[in-house]
Amino acid sequence: MLHLRTRFGRHVGRRLRTERIVWLTTVASDKDDSPLPRPVWFHWDGRTVLILSEKGKAKLRHIAHNPRVALNFNTDGDGGDVAVILGDALVLERQPRGRIAAYVKKYRRGIKDLGMTAETFKNSFAVPIQVIPRRLNGFID
Repeated sequence: MLHLRTRFGRHVGRRLRTERIVWLTTVASDKDDSPLPRPVWFHWDGRTVLILSEKGKAKLRHIAHNPRVALNFNTDGDGGDVAVILGDALVLERQPRGRIAAYVKKYRRGIKDLGMTAETFKNSFAVPIQVIPRRLNGFID
């Protein structure tokens, strides 16, 4: 569980509620265990981060191999406002109903821009990943 009561923690909490993109870094499941960052959509419920994935994606294999992940936001233009969340990811067997509605609402415009409806999006991005934050690193100016 993240401690979001400090000045920095409150700032990160706001970003978790308002940002639209977070970078998910998983560890490759091959011999070299390379870190592999990718931008993803996400939903924060105050305790965990939900990410939806298409079936068969590499990030799912990576999480099965090593559930340790990092989430980070883009920095400001000068490289400040750094926030990195370290945690454990779990591929869920079912979509958490109440959270899917909030996720789809958050990305309604992006889903439309993909040429999808909410229903086709939920069917295509049917694999839920839950990230349980364990530690927060970073700084603000």
